[in-house]
Amino acid sequence: MSVLEETSLDLPVTRFLAHHPAGRDVLAAQGVAAVADAEFLASAAPFLSMRTLLALHGLSGKLFLEALAGQDRTAPSGMQPLFCDGYNAAGPGLRMFLSLPCPLKAPMGIALENLKERLGPDAPWPRIFMDSCGKHTLNDLASSLTDPAEVPDLIVSSGLNGFLSKSFRDRFTTGDLFAPLPQDMHPALADAKLADPRGICRIYGVNPLVIVAVRSRLGDLPVPRSFDDLLDPAYVGRIGLCGPPETAGDSTLLLNIRLKHGPEALAALGRAMICDTHPSQIFRPGPGANPPPIGVMPYFFANAAPRQDDVEIIWPDDGGLVSPLFVMVKQTAAEALAPLVDFFLGPETAAIASGALIPPTSPAASSPLPDGASVRFIGWDVLEEHDLGPLIAASGKLFAEAYYASH
Repeated sequence: MSVLEETSLDLPVTRFLAHHPAGRDVLAAQGVAAVADAEFLASAAPFLSMRTLLALHGLSGKLFLEALAGQDRTAPSGMQPLFCDGYNAAGPGLRMFLSLPCPLKAPMGIALENLKERLGPDAPWPRIFMDSCGKHTLNDLASSLTDPAEVPDLIVSSGLNGFLSKSFRDRFTTGDLFAPLPQDMHPALADAKLADPRGICRIYGVNPLVIVAVRSRLGDLPVPRSFDDLLDPAYVGRIGLCGPPETAGDSTLLLNIRLKHGPEALAALGRAMICDTHPSQIFRPGPGANPPPIGVMPYFFANAAPRQDDVEIIWPDDGGLVSPLFVMVKQTAAEALAPLVDFFLGPETAAIASGALIPPTSPAASSPLPDGASVRFIGWDVLEEHDLGPLIAASGKLFAEAYYASH
């Protein structure tokens, strides 16, 4: 294949780099950091076309090919691209993108292997590309996809990400690209309005955020009973959150505060929190540590981490904020991949999720929710009105700026 063939830009990034390995160095020199990221090469590059990657960075395809033509066509220096999409000339075959929260990765991996064995060697089985919660994954880039060929045959994802963005949904879910999926709901989750009004995205479980408090470190302060309580100035410097300020642990909390109370409240939250606080630091701090007495974390971590007797897990009075776990499947793959779709929407996945304290939406499943507990979803109305990517980016930027200005 000639490096100057403009049609080669329509190949997935992984396959383009298989033909032209020097392209990685050219891209890196032009500021495309993703090609140095193993997460991108493993989970997004098999789907994203080279033309789309260039467009995302405002680069000319023609100029890129001209720069590549002058390069040595041997393998690039440094880390090698991960050609893990089973590349062959006859491809592409069925492809599945899989993104799971941490407590589900191991048990679901085992369950998928068991399912594959039960189906037998002759049953259709997709190549599975799994992200690991890093940067530059297909979750992050999905809102920028333009070609249906870039969309996986089966999407199993989690969190508020590009697959739920208005741009992705307007581009790909108004026609017949995706198959309709059942939207019936577990009674304990009915009030959260999780059913997709377009009928193609099935939320199969939700990952709730809760509050924990160490009473012995609170002094005279009352235990917060809702996420709104965290905006009280009395809690400044006393709230811990996983992750750096730029990601702030989970976009769900930031979006909830921004949409409910406005940008100044979000900035106040940034000034109040102590980021990069792992749950274990709150529950069992090391010698000499001075951890915050309050933490915001997924329900699973709140229950899984060893803790002392004075730690209280608070299910917020206004409901646990949830991140969705969801499935979408292309019409053209729905029949071949029906066993996989049924697996994710069925009792086995529901039992695994429930055991990890991730409430399943299957109506017949057992629910790990505490008695009387409710959950809150950002809402399909918000997702239909706002493009999620810019909203998350603006909220994260505002939070981070307030955080760094006061720490």
